[in-house]
Amino acid sequence: MPNRKKYSVNWENGQAVSFEIDGKLYNSLDEITNPKDLRKMMAMMDAAEETDEFEEDLSKVRPDVNAFPIEKVILRIFTGIAVLMLLIAVISAGSSITTMLKEKSAPGKVVDVVSKRQYINQADRIIEEYYYPVVDFKAEDGRRRTVQLSEGTNFPEYEKGDEVTILYNPDHPLDARIKSFGSTAVHWILPGITGILGLAFLGAVYIVNRLVGAETPAQPE
Repeated sequence: MPNRKKYSVNWENGQAVSFEIDGKLYNSLDEITNPKDLRKMMAMMDAAEETDEFEEDLSKVRPDVNAFPIEKVILRIFTGIAVLMLLIAVISAGSSITTMLKEKSAPGKVVDVVSKRQYINQADRIIEEYYYPVVDFKAEDGRRRTVQLSEGTNFPEYEKGDEVTILYNPDHPLDARIKSFGSTAVHWILPGITGILGLAFLGAVYIVNRLVGAETPAQPE
């Protein structure tokens, strides 16, 4: 099998400064006497120039072709988080509204207050005492029910014998709560937190868009 010649063009600052054929160095094309070698070198130079022109044209159309679009990645992540947070806020708010619309009210009485100790910090063995009212009320089906509420406080908000208004789900009467601002606010914790986070991320997207737009130079027509 015949040996193939090795050709190379040495470039400097975008200009061909020398040519090499099988280890022999030529300073210009005029020094190459072999027509075949000359054609090969000229073809290599033409191909290199076409590649440079293509990359130059591409950079004019897309100036960021060689830049890592970190701003776009951040914008997409923030937008996705904002949409997710707002979606959770809407769903949870709808669920809270539906739950409260189903609730019925009934007069009730606190018949006991159960205290439970819970670890606040297990590593430091910090314990705090929580108080859970036990209420008695008569539901619309005529049956009396005694329920220990699931919402407790770190101080005894109610005492045995207190008259209270009970809100409960007729389909699940044991899902009861004492009518108060605090028990109502619990329903809005998740929608409130996720809604605020969603709006915060949307604000961040808006700010980044404004900053990127201000730093991007106008393209000539």
